Amino acid sequence: MKEELQQRIHKAQEAMQSLQAILPSPGQKPQETVAEAMNELISQDYEPYFSGNAALHLVSRCRRCGRCCQKELTVAVSFQDCKRIAKHKGISLKRFMKDYTLPHELKGEAVGNARMIRKETGKPCPFYDSTLPGCSIQSVKPQVCSAALYLSKMNLLLCEENRKFSTFSNCPADVELRERIANFSQMLKEEQKQKTTAKETLDGLAANLLAELFQSSPHANLFRLLLRLKGMEKYFGRDTALPLAQKMGLKRLPEDEELKPLAFLFAAMLLEKEASEPALAQ
Repeated sequence: MKEELQQRIHKAQEAMQSLQAILPSPGQKPQETVAEAMNELISQDYEPYFSGNAALHLVSRCRRCGRCCQKELTVAVSFQDCKRIAKHKGISLKRFMKDYTLPHELKGEAVGNARMIRKETGKPCPFYDSTLPGCSIQSVKPQVCSAALYLSKMNLLLCEENRKFSTFSNCPADVELRERIANFSQMLKEEQKQKTTAKETLDGLAANLLAELFQSSPHANLFRLLLRLKGMEKYFGRDTALPLAQKMGLKRLPEDEELKPLAFLFAAMLLEKEASEPALAQ
């Protein structure tokens, strides 16, 4: 097995074991209850696209090219976003709301106290700075910006409707990620061609190890649940994800870095399956 393949799989296996440290004692907080609560927030109909896009989001690397900052027509901000950004800028919440936001274009309970960034027609987001490049409040940017592109509501709707994952040819982060995944998939295919070598049996193939990791491993369901939980955190914010983690009895929310080794391989497997089948089955 190629060294890079071996290292990726080994790191993923280690990550799967490490995740056990945040779990509750056996018998506490049934996972089914948490799964039901998640399904009320994001329908199971969006799987495997919600979890798959959560994985893609985790392993993509924003290049801060500024395209989103310049092209997005509207940017919604929650009350929590406003408090976080105002504190970062060293101004009062009242001043931030007055100078940087407008009432949300939609009404109703679904919107709540969310507002819109005050953005002039044809102009970039007021927090865009071409000298940086990109977002000047990157560390505290709005939740909707943190979730884009993969976990935007529009993208999830498109994935569910088209029964395939979206690609973003104008986003350098997505282009780079697809190349990394394609290179990994090519290594898998090359290894499968060499499966009859004297020292390596079929059981030792990387593809088989991956299938075991995500399907037959006793921790596979746990990983999927934690990945979905992380997706909820990215999509709705930490305030929504924390109660779910507490219902599950977790000691804390999993960190991005803890899930990344697994997320990359999981995303690669889903995209490879999509390439070989007309549409992904749930």
